[in-house]
Amino acid sequence: MRILKKSVVCIIFNAAFYGLITNTVLAWSSGPPAYRTGASGDNGTCNADGCHNSYSLDSGSAIFSIKPPTAYTAGKAVKIKVAFSNSSGKKHGFEMTALDADGNRVGTFKKIGNTTQVISPGDAARELDKADKDKYIEQSTKGVKKKSWVFKWTPPVSATDPIKFYAAGCEADGKGTAGDDYVYTTTAEISASTP
Repeated sequence: MRILKKSVVCIIFNAAFYGLITNTVLAWSSGPPAYRTGASGDNGTCNADGCHNSYSLDSGSAIFSIKPPTAYTAGKAVKIKVAFSNSSGKKHGFEMTALDADGNRVGTFKKIGNTTQVISPGDAARELDKADKDKYIEQSTKGVKKKSWVFKWTPPVSATDPIKFYAAGCEADGKGTAGDDYVYTTTAEISASTP
């Protein structure tokens, strides 16, 4: 009877331990913590905080880019594309924000479809301040199978131009670990359209 109890305790412990490890590894495929875009005022990238740091930042051979429209109209939503090209990675992810010329996070992001998600202040794992609601967008769990993502950004009614988008992207080997993955950063600028 005593051996049986020890075996049951051992099985429960192992199941709980490996469950935690699996959930931790899978959690990041659903998006990194907030403030990892490389923008001024952010916490660097997932390369800087000791996660995906097998290689130096921007040292891979892939091309990571932001493709916004050429201009925006205040208060009118625009579509933006973030994409990897020349990538041999099995899975990909990104996080993006927008800053005006004064360094303020501006505008609001909105997902299109199920491959992206706006980071919510209510998600404890993402650590987003309430003041930054709708200011960060990233890939979703379904989005890691993609190399490009399209979503909407609505500019503010007034901002100091130019608006600069900051994004960090991860090109992962798909093995479920943080090793042997490349992290890239990129920026793009747009200004309000002139009448």
